[in-house]
Amino acid sequence: KATPGARVSPPGPHNLTCVSNKHPSVRGELGDAGGAAAGAVRCPPGQCCIGIWNRSHALVQGCWGGEGDGDPCPSATCAPSPAGTPGGSVLLCLCHGHLCNGNATATATATAAGTGTA
Repeated sequence: KATPGARVSPPGPHNLTCVSNKHPSVRGELGDAGGAAAGAVRCPPGQCCIGIWNRSHALVQGCWGGEGDGDPCPSATCAPSPAGTPGGSVLLCLCHGHLCNGNATATATATAAGTGTA
């Protein structure tokens, strides 16, 4: 039985650490990590990791706080899917494993670490 005043955690991942990076070509606040260099960031409860790539490098990596019903980040690994216009070169993944957005799996694109094969 819950006690009065007990903290109830929101649903979703908790204490998740994500790779944090913003490519110099990305302008504005998208993926803004407060000017921090590439590294890792601790996400607020309920947020998961996001990775956005083009065909050659990571554009944005960090935390994502999805809104709406359901589980916005069902996978523990980053399996990118096309985002944006059909036929475009942008890939997106949402995942809930620690540092899961640092490595794109199931794709022939280069990963953030540059270890992918074309």
